[in-house]
Amino acid sequence: MTKSARYTHLHLLPFYDYGSVDETKLDTPQFNWGYDPVNYNVPEGSYSTDPYHGEVRVKEAKEMVKTLHDNDISVVMDVVYNHVYNAGEFCFNVIVPEYFSRVNDNGTYSNGSGCGNDTASERSMVKKYIVDSVKYWADEYHIDGFRFDLVGLLDTETMNEVIEKVHKDHPDVIFYGEGWSMQTSLTKEGYSMTTQTNSTEVPEMAFFSDTLRDLLKGNTFSTTEKGFVSGANGKEKTLQKCFMGLSPEWCTTPSQSVNYASCHDNLSLMDRIIRSTPEASVEERIRMNNLAAAIYMIAEGVPFMQAGEEFLRSKVKADGGLDENSYASPDSVNSLKWSNLEDEQYQNVFQYYKGLIAFRKAHPVLRLDNAEDVKAHVTPVEDLDDNVVAFAITGDVDGETADGMYVIFNANNEKKEVTLPEGNWNVCINDTLAGTDTIETISGTAEVAPVSALILVKGDGNGSTAVASAGTLPAWMAYVFTILVAVVIGACSVWSQKKAGKAGRK
Repeated sequence: MTKSARYTHLHLLPFYDYGSVDETKLDTPQFNWGYDPVNYNVPEGSYSTDPYHGEVRVKEAKEMVKTLHDNDISVVMDVVYNHVYNAGEFCFNVIVPEYFSRVNDNGTYSNGSGCGNDTASERSMVKKYIVDSVKYWADEYHIDGFRFDLVGLLDTETMNEVIEKVHKDHPDVIFYGEGWSMQTSLTKEGYSMTTQTNSTEVPEMAFFSDTLRDLLKGNTFSTTEKGFVSGANGKEKTLQKCFMGLSPEWCTTPSQSVNYASCHDNLSLMDRIIRSTPEASVEERIRMNNLAAAIYMIAEGVPFMQAGEEFLRSKVKADGGLDENSYASPDSVNSLKWSNLEDEQYQNVFQYYKGLIAFRKAHPVLRLDNAEDVKAHVTPVEDLDDNVVAFAITGDVDGETADGMYVIFNANNEKKEVTLPEGNWNVCINDTLAGTDTIETISGTAEVAPVSALILVKGDGNGSTAVASAGTLPAWMAYVFTILVAVVIGACSVWSQKKAGKAGRK
């Protein structure tokens, strides 16, 4: 399914050795996402066929990566250097007490992570260990990218050195993470943290855009709140900035904006829509889902999605409720329900996502890598109806086959008319279909269906022969995908900060 949808990177949730699953009791049902580091440089034994012989897990982890590479899928590893499973028993702290972890003035461990302790990345040997560990996975296991959990708890000096050392031998490796600002007790003065607001200090690190996420579906931590796609008002100006990859208050370049609507954390996109729209029909909710997808996939920046979102993933508990924190839930909740694709309704959504990805990959103008180019080529359309946002996009980018593009998002429950620039426009994406083929050709006025996207291309080229060029993110850097499965937990991510290289190093 990943290959047919043409994702480029598979982001696997932690598969280093973690403590929340007992490798000696694999005949007992256990499940955990694995954000509980014990030994950072060893694969997790519970995913192997034989956890009692160390060479088996190493061999099988390498075989997993190679198999994905052989299928042209790059591998992103989720890494959790911001805390450990048990600070008191962690090997560094056993050798030198309280060295690896930050300690408050009262002697307790700093707990900005919410997991009992924070890593003291500002200490020289802790920094060296993190740098060496990441480089080891890139060198030895050929990992193509790293997603840093709660990277806002690690200092910018450490992260820049990680990126520098890895890129010396592997210039295509990508780095992104959660740049939330959290309280932590630094052991030294003069350090800044790797947060969204400090993004300019770590120029080759990208960050999840919770700005766009919450704008689309409502605040993550207030699950009945509506977002732009589900009926919230007054979001137009913020959406304009987010679409251009320039989220207000923190993002200055699209190459640092990871655009998404769902990941492994919290409710899935469809579950979040269900929670906030009790009055809506299934068909109306699917419209909201597809509109959210169209926005973050077509926007400038790096699109990222949770596995299964493309066929309306839902995490339903045994009692019928929706699971918004499934870190230790069984396969009945977390597994991907592939059989749903036999249902036409789910299959139609999958095909819509597939078409959005193909359209993005076909148009280099949607993958601009700096703010100057975005502002030169992407212009918000003003004086539209409430809850309607549109952009006029020029086609004069190297490799772009279209003469121009007009992108319209209508979040209203009724159709809206938008006046088009002069000329004939080919519709490639509407409320039911998406792709690079022309659905119809119109001029003068566009009628945009309720809660939908309408994307039009001007000129003969709809993008089938587009190639990457200077100033744009390469076509294979077009998508990020997150997957959660029973054996290997993953999240999928597509792109890179680099302009050269290939997906999937052999």
